[in-house]
Amino acid sequence: MPYIKPKKQYEKTRKLLNSYEIGQTQLMAILGCSRPTARNRIENPGNITGDEWLTISRRAHIPVEEIRLVFLS
Repeated sequence: MPYIKPKKQYEKTRKLLNSYEIGQTQLMAILGCSRPTARNRIENPGNITGDEWLTISRRAHIPVEEIRLVFLS
């Protein structure tokens, strides 16, 4: 049986944040949080709450429909 590399959890959310060039420092400014918190959110996008996604959508100008597609597909 060939080895199949498992997909990372929340890979689509990471790609979404990277496509809009939202890194650790940008996320700090958007959410108004500390550097360790922003690093945690970038490394584990599953920890981002619904309210934080709404804030990211508004301040980074990401359409809500695009965020919904990431979670629904």
